[in-house]
Amino acid sequence: MTAYPVGTVDTVGGTRVPAAALSRMAATRLVRGDLALLRRAQEDRALVLLKAVHTRLRRCPEAVGAEVHRAFAAHWALLARAEAGRPAAARFALGYPAVGARLVAAVRAAEGAELERALAAFGAAAVAVALHTGTACTADLTAPEGTLALPGVGVLRTSAPWVRVSVRAGAAWVRPLGYPRAGAAVLRLPGARARVRWTGVGPGWRQPARLPGSAARLEDVDPFRVPPGGVGLPGLEPRPAAERNEAAAFPWAARWSRALALLLTADPARAAETRALVRAVVPLGAAPSGGGRGRVSATTRAVPGALLTTWPGSPVELAAVLVHETHHTKLDLVHELAPLHGPGPEEPEGVADGAAHRVGWRPDPRPVRGVLHGTYAHLALADLWARLACGGTAPERFRRAAGEQHEQCWEQVREALPILLNSPELTYAGRQFAIGMSEYHQSLGKRVRPRRR
Repeated sequence: MTAYPVGTVDTVGGTRVPAAALSRMAATRLVRGDLALLRRAQEDRALVLLKAVHTRLRRCPEAVGAEVHRAFAAHWALLARAEAGRPAAARFALGYPAVGARLVAAVRAAEGAELERALAAFGAAAVAVALHTGTACTADLTAPEGTLALPGVGVLRTSAPWVRVSVRAGAAWVRPLGYPRAGAAVLRLPGARARVRWTGVGPGWRQPARLPGSAARLEDVDPFRVPPGGVGLPGLEPRPAAERNEAAAFPWAARWSRALALLLTADPARAAETRALVRAVVPLGAAPSGGGRGRVSATTRAVPGALLTTWPGSPVELAAVLVHETHHTKLDLVHELAPLHGPGPEEPEGVADGAAHRVGWRPDPRPVRGVLHGTYAHLALADLWARLACGGTAPERFRRAAGEQHEQCWEQVREALPILLNSPELTYAGRQFAIGMSEYHQSLGKRVRPRRR
């Protein structure tokens, strides 16, 4: 594995990314050391959010009541014990997207009751980390609206307002308090080498299924799995999270396996990126009005590692979604390490005339950040479609269609690159990144010639 010792490599503009690594990232082609760097950045994101929550309470102690402060201190101490015992497992657990969503909620919540609810959810995240690391503890947690959600572990549906979680060697018990006949969920904890293999049984207990060949989960139970308001595109009604019975109507695990197998055959490096960076696949449901049947997929900058998507129509469609959305996540993580552009709006509303740009893949004008993201994702797609078009085992009709997709993506990237190359909003690292994308785009070529069988 490529290592990056501090002080022994050239960096770009004083950033934390080696120049050679930034060049490879711009070309969408990573080596193992680059991927490890992004994984660390993904986990560091949660640590930054943790510090932000802690700093907020320290600076504004009056924001919540004394009892909430005491509970937060106990949960913080539990996290510290878990990290001291098994630091790698603790960081892995903290990097789960639903944990990040809870931390973001605690950072953004208004003082008072809203913040207190967010900190209660933070407590459940701390206990989930203890479960992942096998840290012995006993914690009483609230179950808002009859739901206790332990992110990355599972959800208990109960009529009790409080639930006790007891973790001992190799097992955990999740018991509703005050309801002796409600029954407890019993969990067999993962061993030291199996960070995500859970077995839980009991009344009202549900847990996300592990997706084959990866550490990712099919996250269809956690209440924080989709941002408030749902996920959507301009002009389309936002999609909510699919409930478990809705998600169960589709064979997600089988489609994931086939899409991953396709990536492994066409481009093993892309498959490795998916395995490393996608921690959760979140099925999206139908629009509340029943309309808006188009397919939607998304990632969120605040919580990297979650891929939110409606049901993909085929394994190749899911493979394309994985590549597309993983590159949004990659770019967000690169930007965390080496800022590529200055601060600006994430969406075009309210942008001054001349500050938004037209691109081939969206009907609405985009800010420079949106252009950069879309260009990067479509550059990776142009690469993927070229590899699929040149694959010797696929039917000729499929390879011809892949070649057409490659040409479309290649042309869209060609039209967008001048916007980035001439933008004053990019930093020095951002300009170098855009140059690297342009060079790789040229190396791909517009036309590919499918091999004849």
